[in-house]
Amino acid sequence: TNIVDFEILKSCLKMTLNLKNGELDDPKKIARDISEIGHWGNGDYEIKISNDEQLEYVMSLIKQSWVKNGK
Repeated sequence: TNIVDFEILKSCLKMTLNLKNGELDDPKKIARDISEIGHWGNGDYEIKISNDEQLEYVMSLIKQSWVKNGK
């Protein structure tokens, strides 16, 4: 089972977390709910990053998917 899908774009790195709507604890609200729209990848949350300022926080969100799907 995959935990995150990566899409490398010219302007950013786009990730789709393999979590269902309501399963992500994201206090900073950087993940976008894409459960109601068509999208590429598994899961209901999209994250876009264009620099490394929030990398540690993004890794904590990816870890939530790993804990849920990786065992």
